Amino acid sequence: MNYKPTTFKSLTFGLIVFFSIQSFAQDLTAIGEKTDSLSKSSIRAKNIIMIGAGSSLLNDKKIIPEIENFIQIQYKRFLTPNLNINGNLKKFDIEDYSFETEGFLSGDLNLEWYVFPNNKLTPYLFIGAGILTSNDLNDQNYKVQGGLGLDYLITNSIAITGSIETNYVYDEQNGSLLMQGVNELYFNALIGLNFYIGSKTSKSSSKKIDDNNQTSTINSNLIGMN
Repeated sequence: MNYKPTTFKSLTFGLIVFFSIQSFAQDLTAIGEKTDSLSKSSIRAKNIIMIGAGSSLLNDKKIIPEIENFIQIQYKRFLTPNLNINGNLKKFDIEDYSFETEGFLSGDLNLEWYVFPNNKLTPYLFIGAGILTSNDLNDQNYKVQGGLGLDYLITNSIAITGSIETNYVYDEQNGSLLMQGVNELYFNALIGLNFYIGSKTSKSSSKKIDDNNQTSTINSNLIGMN
């Protein structure tokens, strides 16, 4: 059986999601950077790449709900120390599906709020929208999702993270094969590693700049008096 067309489509779908997220994040970052002076400090860098794995609980009509596994890659960009925009791509492994490649993909775009960005351990909340599609991209449905999680820094640049998520799927095609196995709702539980990349805001550095500005002002006044 030839999987090359499906593999190419899946790769294309992933690249489109990634570059769309990156472009959108850059636009919002430009807005966020204008308000950096009003933001609180954070010990976290502005960019995160997350790699994780988890399980999905399918809310179907069976007496014993099915549990399936997935892997996920995610990119996050902080607009302020608390707020980030992120996107992820999940690959599910569904044994009972009749698709050629036995599974489906999802792509999500979320807004996420870190409650205590200057603490090593912080809860976070997220909400967003996405798409659920078969691996060949022929069976697609839109969805919304929301959830909460924990992020714990184990080094300055690596954190362990875990989250739970609820997904509501809209049957766009009115008879989608995907929706035969998922009754509108399904739930994800994930654990992974966050890799922090880039610069971070620091209250101490901001204070140092203010102190330098005050010193310069005092020196200028003294020179003027002389």
